[in-house]
Amino acid sequence: MNKPVNNLRTFKKIMPGRLPRKKTAAGGNRERDAAAVKGLEELFLKTPGISLAEMSRAVIDEACRRTGSRSGFAGYTDPATGRLMASTPTGKGGKRRARTGPFSSPEFNRLWARVRKENKPLLVNSVPQGRARGGMKICRFLGVPVRSGREQLGLLALVNPGEKYSAADLETAGRLAGSYALILKHKLADEARRREHEGLLAMIASSQDIIYSADMEGKIVYASPKVAAYGYTPKEILGRSIFELIHPQDRGFAINALAKARETGRTLPMISYRLHKKNGGYFYMEQKSGIVMSEGVPALITGVVRDVGKRLAAAELLKENEATLRNIFEISKDAIFIKDLSGRYTKLNKACADVFLLKPEDVLGKTDAELLPPELALALKKDDQEVIRGGKPVTRTHDMVLPSGKYCFNTVETPLRNAAGRITGVLGVARDITNIRKAEAELATFRAAEAMSEVAGPLAHDFNNALNVINGHATLIDEDINNKGQTRTGITQILNAVKWAAELTSRFQYFARNPKPGSRNCQNS
Repeated sequence: MNKPVNNLRTFKKIMPGRLPRKKTAAGGNRERDAAAVKGLEELFLKTPGISLAEMSRAVIDEACRRTGSRSGFAGYTDPATGRLMASTPTGKGGKRRARTGPFSSPEFNRLWARVRKENKPLLVNSVPQGRARGGMKICRFLGVPVRSGREQLGLLALVNPGEKYSAADLETAGRLAGSYALILKHKLADEARRREHEGLLAMIASSQDIIYSADMEGKIVYASPKVAAYGYTPKEILGRSIFELIHPQDRGFAINALAKARETGRTLPMISYRLHKKNGGYFYMEQKSGIVMSEGVPALITGVVRDVGKRLAAAELLKENEATLRNIFEISKDAIFIKDLSGRYTKLNKACADVFLLKPEDVLGKTDAELLPPELALALKKDDQEVIRGGKPVTRTHDMVLPSGKYCFNTVETPLRNAAGRITGVLGVARDITNIRKAEAELATFRAAEAMSEVAGPLAHDFNNALNVINGHATLIDEDINNKGQTRTGITQILNAVKWAAELTSRFQYFARNPKPGSRNCQNS
């Protein structure tokens, strides 16, 4: 940070022989003007830390002295804001007087604004009555634009000399304005370079990448603060060879790359190698670099080093995940498919293609209407449209007759979205539950048979007891009858019926003990 400069004291040292203003011949006036201009330029050269405000004050001080003006201002246009930054004369003892600058009175404002707008000098020895702040009466005005070529850099405005302004005063003000313009041009350029430099340093300091410069032998001459993330301070790696920090297996490549750049004046678009961390270990990096030429010869190499370790790890993880998902997709026994908004298959696995008795590539680009019966295709299309319109998953179960056979599929479809959240298609997973349905049916039959056996067992037992009673009485009656008439025939029929009923009862009892669906015990004799 430059220390403030007391320009009045410095100016007195530079121009100790300054004389008060007095009427002189034209030649003498020009000599004095030249001395004043030289003094301003020496002030600028000998005090490089002088600010624009201090320089402007030195200019207005000299302009007031040379023209006998009581006040005024020397100002420059701030490139950043476009505002006129004005300095007024220095009072006695180096103190500033009350400000009588560009915002002092309406009359004064109009006059200097006219000079600025028209970009031409203005001399007025009779100003309409008006008073500035502090009570200063403005009666005479002299204004000169500060220009570099056609570009207006600022303004020099003077008021209230002891005598009327003359052509010589206008000439003096013009010479001082010319010198002021040269100084402003250099000073504003320096300020612009300083701001740009500070901006670049701020960008470098905030960058997540390492930025460095090295000579053409690889010795580091600059390193950005980002090296602290790897255990170093910029100071401790200055002067070290970049090759000391490169992994031994990558060092040969880096040496050859620098030698090629030194020979051709060009660097490779991108190079990758591993750099050493202070606390041990290495990190993967990518570098973009360029050559700084000096008198047509490569002088420095500047590089931007980006740590790509996390990116490489993420890429490797993504690759592994993609391989896993691809394996799941291909070996899954469930039919997995993706359709676009028009219902065309854009991706499907082998299990899905198998139900059509086709290869996956033969299904791509086709719709269900081209592959399935009309009624089934229409039902599946309605499911797709429901997913697309509602933006939510839909689960359906369909019995299907396909080229490969009869199936019962339980299908879950969900919308696919792009990065912007727009639905781009439908992802579906269809599971064959035919065997599950069959097993469920068999289980239901078994449970029914089991329930029946709980009733059949006791019933068969009671029925068997009743048959024994009937059989016993029928046998006694048969033994008491000697003839072979109609009565005996009826008794015989009763005994045969009892035997048949006993056999049925035996089957009921077996079923009660073994309630197996589909067995002969569950069938009619």
